[in-house]
Amino acid sequence: MTRRRFVIFAHWSTAFLLAVLLVKGPTATIWLTSAFAGLTFLWFTSYVFARGPLGKPGPKLVGVLKPIHRARHHALYLLIAAAGVASVTVFEYHSTGRALTVLLFLGLLHGLFHMWRHTALFDGALRTILPKFMHGIL
Repeated sequence: MTRRRFVIFAHWSTAFLLAVLLVKGPTATIWLTSAFAGLTFLWFTSYVFARGPLGKPGPKLVGVLKPIHRARHHALYLLIAAAGVASVTVFEYHSTGRALTVLLFLGLLHGLFHMWRHTALFDGALRTILPKFMHGIL
């Protein structure tokens, strides 16, 4: 499996598992939280060994948004790793629930930013994270 395919798989699987964990709440089973933690660990490990995220800012992203793009992705990776650890180590649900909710909110902002990039700048930002069979929709 290539790094790109793994990152796409981890990206969408983590988002799905995060939504399921938030819906299930404190009744989530141990295998569900362990799957979320394991996937976030593998994703963060691939990020560390590859020395950064998969996507680049691109030439059409100018001004203050270009340096913020990279820093924002680094922060999201750290938050994903922290949420994965919190999902299996924190026994009080309120702390874990808050961490997962913050991750979901920031992930939604992240998605909106990339949708804006794709539609306003026409730089194909969504093509880097969507599977190839979905490229025809874009």
